[in-house]
Amino acid sequence: MTSNVVASPTVTSSADTKGQPASLFENVPWPVRPSPGINYNFIAMMYLSGTAIAIFFYILEKRILDPLLAGDDEKSEDTPSVVGGDSGGDDAWKEFARGMKGMHYIFDPFIPCLLWSLSVRHYWLKEMDLASQEKKDN
Repeated sequence: MTSNVVASPTVTSSADTKGQPASLFENVPWPVRPSPGINYNFIAMMYLSGTAIAIFFYILEKRILDPLLAGDDEKSEDTPSVVGGDSGGDDAWKEFARGMKGMHYIFDPFIPCLLWSLSVRHYWLKEMDLASQEKKDN
């Protein structure tokens, strides 16, 4: 049986005339390797805003909404809180608090993404610094 395997050409590392790699990103581990042409300041700011929303919802739930719902365990849903009175506003806030419970879980993935983007941004800034120094030297 004959094999139809075609030998692929060997890939050599691209290097410029000075013996340095064409991009300093080649020496960076692949999970945090910046892609050329992407502004990692913008990406880090977007992940920072998502993280801030997660922290805001967590603090809102723990500091404001949980104390509002603390009295619900003692009372049952069937008994009215005020006999003959209007408790619609209080019930609306409690319903809002129940609906907001756990909302921070939606935004929690932004936290590790922020840490990742900051590490990628670190390497990206180093590359930008070296590129600007090379321009000044030439």
